[in-house]
Amino acid sequence: MKRPIDCGYISILAIVAAIAVWLLSMPVCDFVQRSTINRFHLQTDSFALWAIQQPIPSMYNFHNRYEVRPSLRPGPSPDDTDAQRGTLNHFPLRLFTFGDNREIFLRKPVARTIDLTTTYRDTILHTHWTATPRDDGGFDLTGEVVP
Repeated sequence: MKRPIDCGYISILAIVAAIAVWLLSMPVCDFVQRSTINRFHLQTDSFALWAIQQPIPSMYNFHNRYEVRPSLRPGPSPDDTDAQRGTLNHFPLRLFTFGDNREIFLRKPVARTIDLTTTYRDTILHTHWTATPRDDGGFDLTGEVVP
Protein backbone atom coordinates (compact mmCIF):
# COMPACT_ATOMS: atom_id res chain seq x y z
CA MET A 1 0.00 0.00 0.00
CA LYS A 2 1.39 3.39 -1.02
CA ARG A 3 1.61 6.08 1.67
CA PRO A 4 0.13 9.51 0.87
CA ILE A 5 2.49 12.46 0.67
CA ASP A 6 2.20 14.70 3.72
CA CYS A 7 2.11 18.16 2.15
CA GLY A 8 2.08 19.90 5.53
CA TYR A 9 5.29 18.17 6.59
CA ILE A 10 6.96 18.97 3.27
CA SER A 11 5.89 22.63 3.63
CA ILE A 12 7.36 22.88 7.13
CA LEU A 13 10.64 21.35 5.95
CA ALA A 14 10.78 23.77 3.02
CA ILE A 15 10.25 26.76 5.35
CA VAL A 16 12.91 25.53 7.77
CA ALA A 17 15.33 24.97 4.87
CA ALA A 18 14.65 28.44 3.46
CA ILE A 19 15.27 30.06 6.87
CA ALA A 20 18.50 28.08 7.28
CA VAL A 21 19.72 29.19 3.83
CA TRP A 22 18.84 32.83 4.67
CA LEU A 23 20.74 32.73 7.97
CA LEU A 24 23.74 30.88 6.55
CA SER A 25 24.01 33.35 3.67
CA MET A 26 23.96 36.40 5.93
CA PRO A 27 27.75 36.63 6.44
CA VAL A 28 28.43 36.62 2.70
CA CYS A 29 25.39 38.14 0.99
CA ASP A 30 24.99 41.92 1.05
CA PHE A 31 21.29 41.69 0.05
CA VAL A 32 20.48 39.49 3.05
CA GLN A 33 22.44 41.76 5.40
CA ARG A 34 20.71 44.91 4.14
CA SER A 35 17.25 43.32 4.12
CA THR A 36 17.61 42.08 7.69
CA ILE A 37 18.98 45.37 9.01
CA ASN A 38 16.24 47.30 7.19
CA ARG A 39 13.68 45.04 8.86
CA PHE A 40 14.96 46.04 12.30
CA HIS A 41 14.81 49.74 11.43
CA LEU A 42 11.35 49.47 9.84
CA GLN A 43 12.88 50.60 6.53
CA THR A 44 11.96 47.61 4.35
CA ASP A 45 11.11 48.70 0.79
CA SER A 46 8.05 46.47 0.43
CA PHE A 47 5.53 44.85 2.72
CA ALA A 48 6.06 41.51 0.97
CA LEU A 49 9.78 41.48 1.79
CA TRP A 50 9.04 42.46 5.38
CA ALA A 51 6.33 39.76 5.72
CA ILE A 52 8.52 37.02 4.24
CA GLN A 53 11.16 37.75 6.90
CA GLN A 54 8.83 37.36 9.89
CA PRO A 55 9.51 33.63 10.49
CA ILE A 56 13.26 34.32 10.49
CA PRO A 57 14.61 34.53 14.05
CA SER A 58 15.90 37.90 15.21
CA MET A 59 19.66 37.90 15.15
CA TYR A 60 21.78 38.98 18.07
CA ASN A 61 24.90 39.53 15.96
CA PHE A 62 24.08 43.10 14.96
CA HIS A 63 25.42 46.02 16.95
CA ASN A 64 22.46 48.32 17.54
CA ARG A 65 23.16 51.67 19.15
CA TYR A 66 20.50 54.25 19.99
CA GLU A 67 20.28 57.77 21.30
CA VAL A 68 16.99 59.35 22.39
CA ARG A 69 16.77 63.11 22.97
CA PRO A 70 13.79 65.22 24.05
CA SER A 71 14.12 67.64 21.16
CA LEU A 72 13.52 67.97 17.46
CA ARG A 73 17.14 68.84 16.77
CA PRO A 74 18.53 66.20 14.35
CA GLY A 75 21.90 64.59 14.76
CA PRO A 76 23.87 63.50 17.81
CA SER A 77 25.00 66.16 20.24
CA PRO A 78 27.79 65.35 22.73
CA ASP A 79 26.67 68.09 25.15
CA ASP A 80 23.06 66.83 25.32
CA THR A 81 22.68 65.81 28.97
CA ASP A 82 19.06 64.70 28.58
CA ALA A 83 19.97 62.11 25.96
CA GLN A 84 19.61 58.42 26.69
CA ARG A 85 22.18 56.25 24.95
CA GLY A 86 22.63 52.53 24.84
CA THR A 87 22.67 49.33 22.85
CA LEU A 88 19.90 46.86 22.10
CA ASN A 89 19.87 43.29 20.88
CA HIS A 90 17.38 43.74 18.06
CA PHE A 91 14.39 45.80 16.92
CA PRO A 92 15.68 49.16 18.23
CA LEU A 93 12.35 50.93 17.73
CA ARG A 94 10.84 48.83 20.51
CA LEU A 95 11.90 51.76 22.66
CA PHE A 96 8.67 53.42 21.53
CA THR A 97 6.54 50.46 20.52
CA PHE A 98 6.91 47.58 22.99
CA GLY A 99 9.93 48.23 25.21
CA ASP A 100 10.21 48.95 28.91
CA ASN A 101 11.01 52.58 28.13
CA ARG A 102 7.59 53.08 26.55
CA GLU A 103 6.03 53.74 29.97
CA ILE A 104 8.69 56.37 30.70
CA PHE A 105 8.13 58.08 27.35
CA LEU A 106 4.35 58.03 27.71
CA ARG A 107 4.51 59.48 31.22
CA LYS A 108 6.15 62.65 29.86
CA PRO A 109 4.76 62.99 26.34
CA VAL A 110 7.21 65.36 24.67
CA ALA A 111 8.61 65.21 21.16
CA ARG A 112 11.76 63.14 20.96
CA THR A 113 14.32 62.24 18.35
CA ILE A 114 15.75 58.77 18.07
CA ASP A 115 19.00 58.08 16.26
CA LEU A 116 19.59 54.40 15.49
CA THR A 117 22.77 52.90 14.09
CA THR A 118 23.10 49.22 13.27
CA THR A 119 26.30 47.62 12.07
CA TYR A 120 27.05 44.13 10.81
CA ARG A 121 30.48 43.55 9.35
CA ASP A 122 30.85 46.33 6.73
CA THR A 123 27.12 47.05 6.50
CA ILE A 124 25.89 50.12 8.42
CA LEU A 125 22.41 51.62 8.60
CA HIS A 126 21.74 54.90 10.41
CA THR A 127 18.18 56.12 10.74
CA HIS A 128 16.81 59.23 12.38
CA TRP A 129 13.30 59.05 13.84
CA THR A 130 11.03 61.69 15.30
CA ALA A 131 8.42 60.63 17.87
CA THR A 132 5.67 63.22 18.18
CA PRO A 133 3.05 62.76 20.94
CA ARG A 134 -0.56 62.28 19.90
CA ASP A 135 -3.65 63.33 21.84
CA ASP A 136 -4.58 59.69 22.53
CA GLY A 137 -1.35 59.13 24.48
CA GLY A 138 0.63 57.41 21.73
CA PHE A 139 3.32 58.65 19.39
CA ASP A 140 3.54 59.24 15.65
CA LEU A 141 6.86 57.95 14.35
CA THR A 142 8.45 59.33 11.22
CA GLY A 143 11.80 58.09 10.07
CA GLU A 144 14.43 58.70 7.47
CA VAL A 145 17.63 56.95 6.53
CA VAL A 146 20.69 59.10 7.16
CA PRO A 147 23.29 58.76 4.39
